[in-house]
Amino acid sequence: MRHRVRIFSWMLLAMFLAGLVSCTTVDAERLAGFPLSEEPLTGKFVWHDLITDDVAVARRFYAGLFGWEFDQTSGPNGGDYTLIRMDGRVVAGMVHLDDPQGVEYSRWLGYLSVADVDRAADFTRSKGGEVAVGPLELGDIGRAAAIVDPQGGVVGLVRSRHGDPDDTILRGVGEIVWNELLASDDLAAVDFYERLAGLEKKDDVRPAGTYRVMHSQGQKRAGIMQRPSEEMDPMWLTHFGVENVQAASEKAAELGGTVLLAPSEDVRDGLLALVRDPSGAVLALHQWTE
Repeated sequence: MRHRVRIFSWMLLAMFLAGLVSCTTVDAERLAGFPLSEEPLTGKFVWHDLITDDVAVARRFYAGLFGWEFDQTSGPNGGDYTLIRMDGRVVAGMVHLDDPQGVEYSRWLGYLSVADVDRAADFTRSKGGEVAVGPLELGDIGRAAAIVDPQGGVVGLVRSRHGDPDDTILRGVGEIVWNELLASDDLAAVDFYERLAGLEKKDDVRPAGTYRVMHSQGQKRAGIMQRPSEEMDPMWLTHFGVENVQAASEKAAELGGTVLLAPSEDVRDGLLALVRDPSGAVLALHQWTE
């Protein structure tokens, strides 16, 4: 695990330089396209990037699956960054990163709003995690870092100068609707993220086991659960809303993706599927009901 963490650290550094810094050159109105809160919403996932070694393949896959549109920008260092839009509204970003020596790294990376990035980075180190990148300034956007939590989950941290996407925004089909940590020790993960980002746990007892729902500002922010298999590395899983999970998973396969977990009544009442996109990034297709 630690060897992979060290490899991924320099990959994240490249991503930050080629992607997030590029993002700072986009004017705020064009970047947002949605209302921002007056103050940062700590504990909320406020941004996501797809890291991929083949932007063209990723565009075809996600355009076919969700109907996304793409807006490519360039940063001061020459790195390319792509804004992803759904019906004109920004959904996420896409970062191109060349395949480093065949290491599997493609992933969706979420950014968690925290009160103080530097303190969060120090806390991560004190608990046995690693700070892969930063903390660093993102132009006029704010301050950010990327960490590997003590169990190996990778997440970005950000403190915005202009507020975060407001809680009045309703997310739906083709947009990110949920974030979920598959942990090797769910209670230890709960303790870590409560202290890292000011989240509060409320248990949801289900037939398959206890699901930890994390809250802040009176809102549900993310879930934490025990990973279903010890062979699975701990990871943050990004959920995308779909109208029909069966049809969406079949479409993903037609577009070159791999269905890792088909919809089943035994898992989330048949409303969830896990898919790997053609570049290797894993995502959840979720027939969202909230």
